[in-house]
Amino acid sequence: MVGETLTPNVRPPVDKETGAALAEIVEPTEGTPRPIFNPQLSASIGSLLEEWRNADTLRAAGLRPALSTMIFGPPGTGKTMLAHFIGAEIGLPVVVAKLDGLISSFLGTTARNIANLFTFADRYRCVLLLDEFDAIAKLRDDPHELGEIKRVVNTLLQCVDARSSVGFTIAITNHEALLDPAVWRRFDIRIEVPQPVIEVRQEILRQRLATVIDQPERLRFLAWLMEGASGSDLEKLTDFLRRQCAIRKDAFDFLQSLRAYVQLSAQQADGERRRLVAGSQEDLARALSEDKATTFNQEQLAALFGKTQPTISRWVKRGR
Repeated sequence: MVGETLTPNVRPPVDKETGAALAEIVEPTEGTPRPIFNPQLSASIGSLLEEWRNADTLRAAGLRPALSTMIFGPPGTGKTMLAHFIGAEIGLPVVVAKLDGLISSFLGTTARNIANLFTFADRYRCVLLLDEFDAIAKLRDDPHELGEIKRVVNTLLQCVDARSSVGFTIAITNHEALLDPAVWRRFDIRIEVPQPVIEVRQEILRQRLATVIDQPERLRFLAWLMEGASGSDLEKLTDFLRRQCAIRKDAFDFLQSLRAYVQLSAQQADGERRRLVAGSQEDLARALSEDKATTFNQEQLAALFGKTQPTISRWVKRGR
């Protein structure tokens, strides 16, 4: 790849009116966490990494590597973590665009800031990361926007086109429907990151609770409870349980701590599973035994609740 080495001494460009930085430079570090996805998505990301690691080889063979990637999906699913992981894996610093510096109230300044940011990124060997991409790549026919958004998007398209033959670019959005259609065509790779399925949730929980919970029944129960949760939601849950375990030590009560978490993280549309955790253990055990998607047998329920198997049997039969 062409370009100068981006050293820690290099300062990012700034807005000429306000002096605000247009980007933050994140150096590659060993041990950057790898996001946990389903096997198919993980394999596809592996293929992308292989291509980006061999970009010089592809150029030497007269081939054009796919250097621009759009990552989209619901909030909290690991999109930004994935971008930083890619940067660390290919050993390049990540130039993270800062929206508070890029977007200006002065006419024409936002477009100029975008052009200056790309000029900076094109000069160095780096990954340019455009997080919350929809803020600068909105539909140009939005009736609520003035002509300024058209100038911004036109500048952005020109910059992405020019950079596609120079360096790596990653754009991230939670609102892909807001993007101008012309923007999609500028990205060779488009990755949708979905909400984690139960197997992925269980693996995330296993890794983050390795020092706290080693019972498979509890991990499977947490994965069941957090249906529809994002990776960010799972992180909040595991952080809470780890704090409780650190404070209470041998007195740590798994179910009581979980009930406290449910009550302290109430949502407007709490599901039936969270309500069951806040209720009686007997009702919860019965619901788990009757759940067809994630069946718990009575032996597993006894281990989960710390009860004898006859007690669990009575709970289940009483419901019937």
